[in-house]
Amino acid sequence: MMITTATASATETARSRCRGVSYSSRRRRIWRGPRVPRTQQKEKHPERLLSSVGAATSSSIRCASSSSQREQQSSISEQQKQRMMGVVVVAEKEVEEGAEEEEDEAVKKKKSKKDDENNSSSSDENLVLLATATIAGGIVALNGGPEESLEKIQGFMLSFWNGLIGNHAPGVGGYIEDVYLATLFFGTAYALWRSSAVPRPIGNPIQRKSRTLASTLHVFSGAGALAVALYAVVVERVFRESPGWTWMWVTSSLFLVNSLSYGPLMNIFKASKEGKYAMQLGYSFVASFQGVVWIAWSAQPDAPDWMFWAVMPFWYFSIAKLWESTEFCLALVPEVPRDVKEEDMSFGNKLNKFITAGSRKRLGKMSPDAATLTYVGLNAAAAVFDNCYMAVYTYLGPEQFWHTSQLFNDSDFHLRLVKGTTGSLTVALLIFISTLGWRKQMPMKYAIWLNVALGSVGPWIVLFWHKLLDPSEMWFPQFVFDPEFAYHAYIPSLFGQ
Repeated sequence: MMITTATASATETARSRCRGVSYSSRRRRIWRGPRVPRTQQKEKHPERLLSSVGAATSSSIRCASSSSQREQQSSISEQQKQRMMGVVVVAEKEVEEGAEEEEDEAVKKKKSKKDDENNSSSSDENLVLLATATIAGGIVALNGGPEESLEKIQGFMLSFWNGLIGNHAPGVGGYIEDVYLATLFFGTAYALWRSSAVPRPIGNPIQRKSRTLASTLHVFSGAGALAVALYAVVVERVFRESPGWTWMWVTSSLFLVNSLSYGPLMNIFKASKEGKYAMQLGYSFVASFQGVVWIAWSAQPDAPDWMFWAVMPFWYFSIAKLWESTEFCLALVPEVPRDVKEEDMSFGNKLNKFITAGSRKRLGKMSPDAATLTYVGLNAAAAVFDNCYMAVYTYLGPEQFWHTSQLFNDSDFHLRLVKGTTGSLTVALLIFISTLGWRKQMPMKYAIWLNVALGSVGPWIVLFWHKLLDPSEMWFPQFVFDPEFAYHAYIPSLFGQ
């Protein structure tokens, strides 16, 4: 019984250590051997018990050895994992150190580049100051020296002040004129200060994002147009005088170049579809206003006869701004609900979708707020009026077109020489201010309301400028016909018909 108990105990120990090895399989391995007679088996029973104990003990030893080996392998694996983790940690540290070094190098390069730019900018500013001082010195020398120049400056400032006060228009109209022209003056001065054409330290130019020929022409023609147009406004308000032919040709050319060279810049102009289309409409107004300028100057006594024909190409810009203004109106029409199927739409909804779909696609989603409605409505009305203006001039020609104004509206006939340019200045200024807003150089809410004030209301103030000076004059002299004057079609009369 003791041997049997020991055998069972040894067997159970082997079974617990050798996981998954069955007792029957071990028994088959133990009892495997040559067959012997049953009598011999009975006689050798004690030896079989001892052999079973030895086999179980041996199996236990083998399983223990196997477990030890597994533990050693597990220990080795853990050590390898630890070594690998150590390698990974070291690699991560090296990567972090490399990234930090690269970041430090990038910071150093950026700082070095910034220092180089600052040094270059400082050198450029010194050159600008030197050039400015040289020009000022040349002007002083041409005027006969410092004392004579100072006397001329004092005389000009005195006459300027006297004209500013003495030529103030009477009544409310004079105050409206002063407020509007003062807004135009300071707005233009600010635009020139921020223009890329005016270098530091005289100006505070915004960074140019394009260096192409078109962008260069656009920047410098725009700055030049603003400056020479502002000169005419100041001369008119202070001295009640109009510039001459040279000023007219230079100003009109600059505005035309500026309005025709903006196209390539639209590819890099980061604005909404509505904003880009509004800029396109603005430049159509600027270009078409040059036709208004030429219409005004074609009535001068010394104007060449071909100026009438030179006005005709501006029909293109006049019709373009009419169509673009119409597109804004169509984009604001209430949209047909999208859940309505085509077969369920009424004729009105189908017509609405057919007419307005293209405008909505080109302008994007527009919100009908107060500023937008004011902008769209006044621009559409101005486009309609300007096309009527062009049509009457085309039919009557210079002399008949200005007949009523020349005989009965002195202020209107005088102001005609600067009205078109002042309108161009107004629209060009609002385009630049809008650009500052889109480039986050000015709060957009200010840019929007200045856009409404200058772009939508401003041209109407310019149109009725003569009424501010003399309220007794007609609102639209060019559309009032003298019954005692014989009107006829101008173009057929050129051919004797």
